[in-house]
Amino acid sequence: MEDIVLVGAGGHCKVIIDIIRSNNNFNIVGIVENNKDLIKKSILDIPILGSDEILADIYNKGVRNAFNCVGGIKDISVRNKTTRRLKDIGFNMPLLVHSTAIVSPYAKIGGGTCVMAGAVINPGALIGEDCIINTSSIVEHECVIGNNTHVSPGVCIAGGVIIGNNTHIGIGSSIIQGVHIGSNVVVGAGSVVINNINDNTTAVGVPAKIIKCR
Repeated sequence: MEDIVLVGAGGHCKVIIDIIRSNNNFNIVGIVENNKDLIKKSILDIPILGSDEILADIYNKGVRNAFNCVGGIKDISVRNKTTRRLKDIGFNMPLLVHSTAIVSPYAKIGGGTCVMAGAVINPGALIGEDCIINTSSIVEHECVIGNNTHVSPGVCIAGGVIIGNNTHIGIGSSIIQGVHIGSNVVVGAGSVVINNINDNTTAVGVPAKIIKCR
C-alpha cells in the first residue's frame, strides 16, 4: 500500500477514512489540521500530526499522496485553496471510491474526487477533479460535472445534466434530464430543478427558483 496524508479533521475526514479502509488500498500516515485544539488528538485512531505547515516536510519524507478532507458545506470554494497548496507541493490526489459504490467502467472521474458509500455513477458520466459525490447519490448517464462540485447525499441527477465548477447541490435534491446548472451555484436542500440555473446564483424550492445572485 502507498502512504497518504489527509488534510482537514472535520466530519468529512471520517468519511474519507471509511472510504480508504473499505478498499484497504492506502496506508493513512496521519491527518493535518490547522485547529490547534485538535493537534495531538486523533480521528478514528488516525493521529493528527500538526498544522499544514508540515505538509512539505511530509512530502519530502516520501509521502506522495494527499487528500483534501475539507468539507466546505458553508462555502465550497474554500476547498480550492487546500487543493492548490497540495498540488503546488507536488502531492498526487487520487480518486477514492467506496467499495459499495457502483461506478460504471464507462464513466470518467478526475483525481481528488471521492465517491461515497452507495453512490451510483452511470455510463458516459464525466466528473471533474476534487468533487464530492456523497452517500447514496445518483449521477445518471452522460452527465457532466465540473471541478470541486459537491453532490450531497440522496441527490438524483437525471441523464445529460451539465453542472459547472464550485457548485453545491443540496441534500435530497432532484434534477431532471438535460438541465444546465452553472458554476458557483447553490441548489437548496430538497429542491427540484426543472429549468437551467445561471452562474453565481442560489436556487431553492419545488420547482427550484433563483432567489439570490452572488
